Amino acid sequence: MQTFNPQEDKIAVVIKEFTLKKGSEGLFDSNNEPYILSIAIDQDGAQNANLAINAKPFPNVQEGDTISFDGQGHLIYGPKNPGEFLVYAMLFMESDRDIREFGAEMETVIHAEATQLAMKALLVAQPTYATAITLIEKLSELVARKLKQNKDDELYLRTGTLLRDVVPAYDILRTYKGGNQFIECHTSIVPLVNSNFLGEQVRTVGIG
Repeated sequence: MQTFNPQEDKIAVVIKEFTLKKGSEGLFDSNNEPYILSIAIDQDGAQNANLAINAKPFPNVQEGDTISFDGQGHLIYGPKNPGEFLVYAMLFMESDRDIREFGAEMETVIHAEATQLAMKALLVAQPTYATAITLIEKLSELVARKLKQNKDDELYLRTGTLLRDVVPAYDILRTYKGGNQFIECHTSIVPLVNSNFLGEQVRTVGIG
């Protein structure tokens, strides 16, 4: 592998696989429909009040099933150079509705909750990773609360902060495993020049 240059080279944050360990009590039948909603913000996003989001449903999943992804994995962020920092959140939910315009609906929810949080003004005032961490954590809570009002069920929330000026930069080439009674998730940080464009791509959404 060529030497990674954290000042210029791109990274991707990806989910390599996840397992639905068990259904949320009383809300699941034999076929479940979990979905992943991710929100990320890097240095450029903090300065320009832009979020990177991705949303993908997984129909007909049974308890114990492991969903794995070809290529690099399901994109949470990138391919992009984050600058000094990257903060992200991955929210696993269970859909209890017929989702027809899934991506558009998730984008609308995130934008509305970010506006309510006055996220743009706070980032403009102090576009640091400390501000980004606080806002992403709060935004994730607000979005989960809103989705639960729409009869969806929260399964698992995972957050992360990657920094450029550490060794290795952005924790590249590391895989993190975590979960709870419902979900087990494997997340990897990979140096990446180009996406293979498999699966859903990350979208940039302005807030404010």
